[in-house]
Amino acid sequence: MNGVKADEILAYYDEAGFKDWSHAETGAPMLKAQHPEFEMWSQGIHARSGVACADCHMPYKRVGALKISDHHVQSPLLNISQSCQTCHKADEAELKFRAETIQTRTYNLRNLAMDALVDVINEIQKAKDAGRPDAELALARDYQRKAQFYLDFVEAENSMGFHAPAEAARILGESMNFSRLSLMAL
Repeated sequence: MNGVKADEILAYYDEAGFKDWSHAETGAPMLKAQHPEFEMWSQGIHARSGVACADCHMPYKRVGALKISDHHVQSPLLNISQSCQTCHKADEAELKFRAETIQTRTYNLRNLAMDALVDVINEIQKAKDAGRPDAELALARDYQRKAQFYLDFVEAENSMGFHAPAEAARILGESMNFSRLSLMAL
C-alpha cells in the first residue's frame, strides 16, 4: 500500500502509468478519484479521536428498550443532537455554524481551483489548436492531470472539506499550484 493521501495515491498511479481516460480537449491522461471518503476522513480530527463513520452518520437511537444504530445513513447535520452532541457540548446552532463554515470555505477554495483548471484546459487547447507539438505540451498536460486529480479528490469526497478541513485546503491549494505550473509550462 502506498498511502491514503492524495499525493501518495497520485504517485502510485503515475508510477503505474495508469489513466482512466484522455481529456477530450487537451489530450492529457486523466484520473478519476474514486470515493475518497475514508482517505480524507483518515486525515482529520475525528479519525485521530477514534470516531468511526457510523458514530456520526448512523448515531444510536432508542427503539423501545433497545439502543440501536440508526440505519438511515445521512448527514450528521440532519440530526445534530444524536450525531454531534454526544461528544460536543456546544448547542446545535453553533455546531451547525462550525460545520457550514468549514464547508463554505472549502467550497470557495474548490471554485478557485476549478476556475484555475478551466483556464489551464483553455490554454492547452489553444496551444494544441495553434499546432504546438505534443512533446511541447507534455509537461503542461502532466500538471493538468495533477491539478484535476487533486481537485477531484476533494470534490468526489462528499463532505465538502468537513472530514479533514486542513487537508482539503492543502489539496485544493496544491491543485491551484499545479494549474499555475501548467500555465507556466506553456
